Amino acid sequence: QDLLAYFGEHIEPCGNCDTCLSQPKTWDGTVSAQKVMSTIVRLDRERHQHFGAVHVIDIVRGNRTARVESFHHDRLSTFGIGEELSDAEWRAVVRQLLARGELEIGPGGHGVLVVTQAGWEVLRGHVQVPLRTDVALGRTKKAKTPRSSGGKQVSIAEPTSDEQALFEKLRAWRASVAAERSVPAYVIFHDSTLREFASQRPQSLTDLAGISGVGKVKLESFGEAVLELVSQTGDD
Repeated sequence: QDLLAYFGEHIEPCGNCDTCLSQPKTWDGTVSAQKVMSTIVRLDRERHQHFGAVHVIDIVRGNRTARVESFHHDRLSTFGIGEELSDAEWRAVVRQLLARGELEIGPGGHGVLVVTQAGWEVLRGHVQVPLRTDVALGRTKKAKTPRSSGGKQVSIAEPTSDEQALFEKLRAWRASVAAERSVPAYVIFHDSTLREFASQRPQSLTDLAGISGVGKVKLESFGEAVLELVSQTGDD
């Protein structure tokens, strides 16, 4: 639906994709959406500035990057109000707000974020924002070296060596399956799903079913193979 809508075509749900066949887990992202939108609005109204997702997320998370400090965006009232989510989790929030139509890319081709009329309804508290759990909340690790120069430790997702090894093994398996089926690798599983396999190390089909990106069809088609790969890791 989203892809066709981009090209001006509109269809009703066909009911055949993983999202319809196996409803994803969701969480209340209303407050998080308001934090992102408030930052975008303040940049516009207070500074007459517009930025893309990466810089907006740095402001919300309180990341004192060179760019943030050069623009004095660490002085914005929304600086650091979103430390509870990781960079990856905030990217998932922004992606979904764009898909929902509450944010949009502004004119000019530079990827700047703009709050839409639908987004203003969220800001005013008139609309709730359920978001799917694309990245497991609360699974970030402390980085060995803080990114903050202001005395604040910033949590970022950092896979262990074992997790990275399993991720690479899963990627090789995915490439093989994709080649056999003559389809792009992402049709089998996205990288984010493979990373969840590597970090969570599911032990059963039930465990797999709880991971974002694993619908009923993919569970039946690839579940046993993924479990076998996970169980083999560490035995090499």
